[in-house]
Amino acid sequence: MPNKKGGKKFKKGKKQSFHEKTMIYKDPKEDQEYGKVIRAMGNGRFEIQCFDGKNRMGILAGNMRKKVWVNKDDIILFSKWEFTTEDDKCSIIHKYDRDESRKLQRDGEFPDFITLDEENDFTTGDMIQFDYGAEEPSSSEEEEEEEEKEKEKEEEEIDLDDI
Repeated sequence: MPNKKGGKKFKKGKKQSFHEKTMIYKDPKEDQEYGKVIRAMGNGRFEIQCFDGKNRMGILAGNMRKKVWVNKDDIILFSKWEFTTEDDKCSIIHKYDRDESRKLQRDGEFPDFITLDEENDFTTGDMIQFDYGAEEPSSSEEEEEEEEKEKEKEEEEIDLDDI
């Protein structure tokens, strides 16, 4: 009997199955490398810092469009273009989530100079304080000088009752 009941897009979840994701490693035979997204340039194009030391322009593969969202500082797997003489373009074929990228780093897939931005979370407790132009006196001497100036101003004021 067909599944007829439900709201909008009720059949969409029926086809999906939740199973363990297999870890995808790079294949040197197919010219694949790891990289980190530096910035998004729009239209499915990204500037990538490759782990082989070069910066390349990565283009999101067609089967990933509108399904996988790539952001700045994401770790990705890309394939170099073989049909061009230039070595500055590649296709993004997989995006790793946080856990997968940590596992890749533990397995020694990344070079030593690559650090993941795990310490940039707001859970570390480091607070940044902003000063909005209100200058605080740097020492007690400055406070004393300001108090003396205020006293002098009060003494200089003439009381109308005294006239």
